[in-house]
Amino acid sequence: MLTTLILTLLPAAIPQADIRYAEIAVDKTSIRSFYDKNAAAVLEVEKGFPVQVVAELVPWSKVRVPGGFDVWVHQDYVEFDAGRGTITSNRVRIRPLPSTSAASHALGHFSKGDEVIRLGVERDWVKVRYQESVAAWIETKHLAFPKRELNEWQSLWSDMADLRIAVPLPEDSAEGEGESEVEATNDATAESSNSTQSSEGSRGSSSEQTSSAESHSSQSSSSRAANASAKADAWTPFTAAQVAIKPGEHRALADKQLKVLSDAVTKSNDNWDRVHLDNLEMVYGNVIWHSTERKEIDLARASLTKIDGLRRFYFAALASDARRAEAAGDKIRAVALQDQRAREMKPRLPEGGGTAVEIGWVEYHPKVSAHIPFKVVRGSRAIPMHSYDGHQNLRDFIHHEIVVRGTWREDKTVEGERVLAITELRVLPARRK
Repeated sequence: MLTTLILTLLPAAIPQADIRYAEIAVDKTSIRSFYDKNAAAVLEVEKGFPVQVVAELVPWSKVRVPGGFDVWVHQDYVEFDAGRGTITSNRVRIRPLPSTSAASHALGHFSKGDEVIRLGVERDWVKVRYQESVAAWIETKHLAFPKRELNEWQSLWSDMADLRIAVPLPEDSAEGEGESEVEATNDATAESSNSTQSSEGSRGSSSEQTSSAESHSSQSSSSRAANASAKADAWTPFTAAQVAIKPGEHRALADKQLKVLSDAVTKSNDNWDRVHLDNLEMVYGNVIWHSTERKEIDLARASLTKIDGLRRFYFAALASDARRAEAAGDKIRAVALQDQRAREMKPRLPEGGGTAVEIGWVEYHPKVSAHIPFKVVRGSRAIPMHSYDGHQNLRDFIHHEIVVRGTWREDKTVEGERVLAITELRVLPARRK
């Protein structure tokens, strides 16, 4: 009898194929750590905000959000490098508050090796942005389920994730504040007294992305030039042939360059270097293709995730600049920034035929293109691919993560894009949790 009662009270899991998209139907509400109105709020959301419903317990729904939640972890269980952290133990509780009290009901557990982004500190606790797989609770009556195509929902989700980009709190800010909470959204005094620290620290909260972009734009010309010079000096372009000979060695070198570029871009948008970033992405793709060691594959995957995050950060900053220009009545600049963002979001294809290695998930979109319905998708990149010789049946790989090698080809059935003509394909091992 007791067992039956417990099972009745457990939330009903929704099969992966039946996970539903929804949006917030009220002007403002809270997503909470537990299905109780008095539970700690982990995110305040407004009307139209997209969510994924992954479980239900009437009258509550368990949801994921684009970009993930901002949660807390004790400092003893995480190590940081330039604001990006790695969980050091298994089954570390994901807390909604910087506390182990009953009010801080855990949302779940971190696993060893999980990656987080530091947003603030309070005493022995660190506030971090964690991956989208974590879910929390909202009253179902606050949700609406409008009918939209899957690609429309995915576009809304991607746009919101861009707006909620999390920028790591710098090392010096985290250490210098001691026991006080370090989040520049609440630190107006520090902003007025130290403009340089403000341009870095004010990006600590995801809800203040606009302020973050403004701090980038306000950086002095001399500082921008110095950053750009340092970035240029650090870059040594790689070739695919080099990487094929010594994948691990070149992956380690690329990691150092990625850190330099990431630090420069988070200080100023002017330091964005698409050619440099694409070259590093090529390195990691070829490391995954040529490596037989699982460790090297996982490290290269992690670096690609960092590249995706840096891109989202830059895209969000461009969108913010465009909105400010439009609000100021500068429509020409607003359109130029919007066009620049659209160009940067497309993969840069080499001139002529060219070869490429791409990593991502196989998606099937027959309504977008009946002739070439398959895409390899990672982050904001969605590249049409096709097995022109029929050697690969791509239906077999839908919803699998793959590494694929091929050549670029023009195809009249796909407007504005070139197609990756597949020559070889491998399914990647499941990611470690």
